[in-house]
Amino acid sequence: MAALLTGQTVAQVATTYHLDKSVVSRWRRKIDPEQLQRVATEKGETLEWLLLDYVQTNLRTLKAQSIEAGRAQYVQKQSASELAVLHGVLADKTVRILAALEPIEEVAETTQLVN
Repeated sequence: MAALLTGQTVAQVATTYHLDKSVVSRWRRKIDPEQLQRVATEKGETLEWLLLDYVQTNLRTLKAQSIEAGRAQYVQKQSASELAVLHGVLADKTVRILAALEPIEEVAETTQLVN
């Protein structure tokens, strides 16, 4: 239980201590949810923060790829289908993640967006 209270995941604890995940999950359910949330907050890796960070990283990557894909030297070395797949897959995944997030007004209230 101590490992769970330090912020380790069920999978990490199970692997580290050679335990069945179901056993560790039962232990986790016995811990007060508020206490687990405090640990997650102190650790700085809440689900909301991780999702926002992931989306921001993807958006920065898409921007960099768009800039690179717009350069003549890069475009001339790629086929049209390769360029379409590269941009399309990342754009699609990012849009799907954004669709699952809270409205931007609610996110902005709790998290400052990084440029």
